[in-house]
Amino acid sequence: MIRSIIPRDEVYFDSFEKICVLVVEAAEKLKTTLDEEGSFDASARRIKIIESEADEQVHRAVEKLHKTFVTPLDRQDILKLTAGLDDIVDRIEAVSARLDLYNPKRIMQEAKQLTGVLVQAAKQVAEMVGLLRNLKKQSSRILEHAVEINRLENEADQVHHTAISKLFQEENDTKELIKWKDILDNMEMATDRCEDVSDIVRGIVLENI
Repeated sequence: MIRSIIPRDEVYFDSFEKICVLVVEAAEKLKTTLDEEGSFDASARRIKIIESEADEQVHRAVEKLHKTFVTPLDRQDILKLTAGLDDIVDRIEAVSARLDLYNPKRIMQEAKQLTGVLVQAAKQVAEMVGLLRNLKKQSSRILEHAVEINRLENEADQVHHTAISKLFQEENDTKELIKWKDILDNMEMATDRCEDVSDIVRGIVLENI
């Protein structure tokens, strides 16, 4: 009741959307690096900057939360969503750091496919989160995004499975096998984190409609 009569503080939605912009930017940078087989070092440095910017947005949102009496969403939901979005950026940064550290001899086609799926999932997350400002009016659209993100996560699982199978069947260099197993696992986990955020947003919608 009290939430309905006190003006909403939009700063949390601003923070969510700013982090989403960084999520998409990091995913696109990773995809471009693999597609163009560019510099792993330059990519890792840029994505690290993006990750630091996301951390700053998280810190601002948490500080605001401690100072705010009435919030537009449940406090725990705000914390979970902020942390979930940050986790996506962290996992993308983990992939770029490993590419820079390991410097694999060649780029697996399946890795390019995985980053393509990741970019799609990141964009779906950004659109979904952006609709939270008008949660009640946009609940159906938000849930449609949740379905699509689930589909993309399943697609990522299949590409990951195929890539790992191919890796163990065809890669004779043990070091390269170990490198790519770690990189591919982290790529797939980045898409998992997108689905985690989708589940959080879906839960928020179902609690508020």
